Amino acid sequence: MDIESFPLYDIEGDARQCGQQYGRAAGERIDLSLRTYRAAFERVGLSWDRTRALARRFMPVIEAFDAGMLREIEGVAEGAGVPPEDIVALNARSEMLYAFQQLEATEPPDGCTGVVVMPSASREGRLIHAQNWDWRVESLELGIVLRIQPAKGPSMLTFAEAGTLARAGLNSAGIAVTGNFIKADSDGRQQGVPLALIRRGILQSELYANALGVVCRTARSISNNMIVTHAEGEAVSLETCPEQVFWQQPEGGILVHANHFKTPAALARVVDRSLETTPDSLYRDRRVTEALHNRRAEGLLGEQDVLDALQDRFGAPRAVCRSPSAGPGGASSATVATIVMDPAARKMRIAPAPFRAHRFTEYSL
Repeated sequence: MDIESFPLYDIEGDARQCGQQYGRAAGERIDLSLRTYRAAFERVGLSWDRTRALARRFMPVIEAFDAGMLREIEGVAEGAGVPPEDIVALNARSEMLYAFQQLEATEPPDGCTGVVVMPSASREGRLIHAQNWDWRVESLELGIVLRIQPAKGPSMLTFAEAGTLARAGLNSAGIAVTGNFIKADSDGRQQGVPLALIRRGILQSELYANALGVVCRTARSISNNMIVTHAEGEAVSLETCPEQVFWQQPEGGILVHANHFKTPAALARVVDRSLETTPDSLYRDRRVTEALHNRRAEGLLGEQDVLDALQDRFGAPRAVCRSPSAGPGGASSATVATIVMDPAARKMRIAPAPFRAHRFTEYSL
């Protein structure tokens, strides 16, 4: 699976127009996404008919959250020539998969390590926001980059799996977001807005306060850690579970979060089930934090310092930079991409499969 870069698709216009352009341009990858996740749903006991029925239940929730997003999803479906509930299922795949207890027996462990370096600690005086995204190896063939010029609101640049509206990205207002897996015992007990759409809501925000508000006031089905930053020197790690949001801010100009709850309030109030599947999160988080603070003691940090920390191979294959390894059901997981964003310059660089020889491709607004 030799992927040198992820394709870039430019879309513009109102929500339905953006969706139609997206669906037409990325139709082949969307079809591959659907085939990949149809197999994943079947492994947890969900037939495709049942998956579609569950997806339809999310449609009024999405419309109440942001009617434009539902119109865009309908446009993607129209452009790709599939029913709208298929695109909803892709955007709600985490909610629909992780709500099933048998997932751990069939799917590879999720991961991700997020990093922020504040302007005060940065050699260039600009905030650095980066992430290793660990997930199914097949996602290498699903990854895309969308450059979106909506009829209203900020323009957006987002890395995503084909058919979904956002994963990691930034906007023309200087706001950026990444998301990491975490799991609480309360996950799956209520229906909420899919995480992909919450991240898209962050990117649609003109104001940083509004971006944070999208997370804090939106009902969720499952837990997630979202790191939300602003180019002018703001960063917060939001540990979310269905009922609550906990926050962590940078220390010494550095913020790191992997895949377990860290904030004191969360540790006191949440039954953290993340470590059942991602025990490596404990040392990944610590090793990246220590590496960056050690470098910081020698001087200001640059982008390469962050990328070096994200290349750490201790504990391989379950390392910060994860090489392919099989999960319980036989599917393999790995670090699918390293993403590094410069929100002030409105650009991001992405390297597919950083566990082997790789190169970064730059995308900008």
